[in-house]
Amino acid sequence: MAPRIASGFWGIPTATIDWCEENYSVTTYIAEFWNTISNFIFIIPSVAALYFAFIDHMDDRYKWCNGSVLTVGLGSWCFHMTLLYSMQLLDELPMIYGSAFLIYSHLEVEKPRNHENIPLKIILTLYCLFVTIVYLLTKHVLFFQLSYGFVVVSMSVVCCNNFRKYREARNIFIVATVTYASGFLLWEIDQNFCGGLKLWRSEVLGPFAPIFELHAWWHLLAGTGTYLSVLYSAYLRSLVLGNKPEIKYWKKVWPYIRITNGKAMT
Repeated sequence: MAPRIASGFWGIPTATIDWCEENYSVTTYIAEFWNTISNFIFIIPSVAALYFAFIDHMDDRYKWCNGSVLTVGLGSWCFHMTLLYSMQLLDELPMIYGSAFLIYSHLEVEKPRNHENIPLKIILTLYCLFVTIVYLLTKHVLFFQLSYGFVVVSMSVVCCNNFRKYREARNIFIVATVTYASGFLLWEIDQNFCGGLKLWRSEVLGPFAPIFELHAWWHLLAGTGTYLSVLYSAYLRSLVLGNKPEIKYWKKVWPYIRITNGKAMT
């Protein structure tokens, strides 16, 4: 979708892609208001998860995973707020890097304490470098989307393998998968039926139009699914290492993990 010419505080958009939300329709300071603020789902839970990862001495890989999810949220916030190309890269490339961290974490769940899979690290690093270089040279959005889709599918395959082996916390994996897949479905609808959605929002929904900002819903669902995927991996890793992980719920709704015996997961 070519950028639409609509400018505000951040000037004319320079990003190679523009989304279905009308630009600067809520405030002149935020290009896509709902697509911007919906990124809180990546930011706030990741900050809390990072905090618990440090105080419970979790494996460093989960600090990197939560940190990368936080980075994606901040980058996506900046991208949708400005629609500038530099901010687009800050949104998109960390999605590749964060997925690589999560693939490594899922694949290494059963490995001994302090184990490092150097060949896997090299492969994942080379893939990230390849995607980065090609994308910077071509600026082809479809290439990025296919590259990201590949790592997501790969991660799903690895997660399914762990799901078959361990019965613990299976509900977390199921909810993570369903929420992420639901978000992807809404992303596809937003991409392919933008004209109809814009008409529906402007002529039918009136003040309820934000409910049908489907890219914002993609953020909410994908952010939730990603957070739960990291939580699921951290929980299984803790079990393998003989710790006593416990899944607690903030306000009886939002899950988070604590290591009750305080042993390091490294």
